[in-house]
Amino acid sequence: MVENEPADIGADLNGPKKKPPRKVVQGVMDLLKRIVKQGPEPEVEEINERIVSTEEIMAILPHRGRMLLLNRVVIRPDRVIGEFKVTDEVCEGHAFEGRLVFKGSDFSDMAAQLLGVWAAQYPDFEGKKAYARQYGGSKFQGLVSPGDLILMEISAGHLRAEITIRPKFRKILVTGTDFSAMVGGQQIAKIFSVELVATEIEK
Repeated sequence: MVENEPADIGADLNGPKKKPPRKVVQGVMDLLKRIVKQGPEPEVEEINERIVSTEEIMAILPHRGRMLLLNRVVIRPDRVIGEFKVTDEVCEGHAFEGRLVFKGSDFSDMAAQLLGVWAAQYPDFEGKKAYARQYGGSKFQGLVSPGDLILMEISAGHLRAEITIRPKFRKILVTGTDFSAMVGGQQIAKIFSVELVATEIEK
């Protein structure tokens, strides 16, 4: 006895196999065209990079002397990076076993300054000064001393700006989350969140 083969999906048991609806066929063809056209994943190129110099940073931030914790800022489409070479002046009065050490609170201030420089690149922030509204905690994993180069980084996806507009009042709230401070390729500190606020009151 010969067993019957299973019927094809979409076929009539008493007739020839049905063709798929034209819309389904066209949809599959369009998908294949997109896949072929897309090809391999393109390499990420570092384009549209913006370098903010020390002079430009000082025009944005009110910090001076040992309070200024950025030498340069690099703004890329995927992340923002702040650079700072630690000096004796910055660590003065803060030593551990005879070794000058960068203060933990300065990591949060450096993150806040980086956030302020990033925000200043947008027209809505032009001419405005932002103030620290909230620090959301930090974690430290090592010591930093004079001569070390700190790279404070944040992903572009962790940056946000919100504008509140009311009669005769305008507020801009800027938030950054998950800042990472690196020295020599090692993570030294993590700043969980920073919030800045800038207000404008019409007279």
